[in-house]
Amino acid sequence: MNKGFILFFIGLIMFMSGIYLSTIWTAFGMLIGIGGGFLTGTSTFFINNEASSKKEPK
Repeated sequence: MNKGFILFFIGLIMFMSGIYLSTIWTAFGMLIGIGGGFLTGTSTFFINNEASSKKEPK
């Protein structure tokens, strides 16, 4: 697996656990959710770069 997909899955797990934890501990769950959303969003940059670098130049 490459760096983009690893960041995506870690971010997704953090985001989903942040949603769950925010029902119990609001501030802690919010921070986990924001961090997970940040990682998920950052992973799209790496996935996009890896996909564009595999294209052959014309």
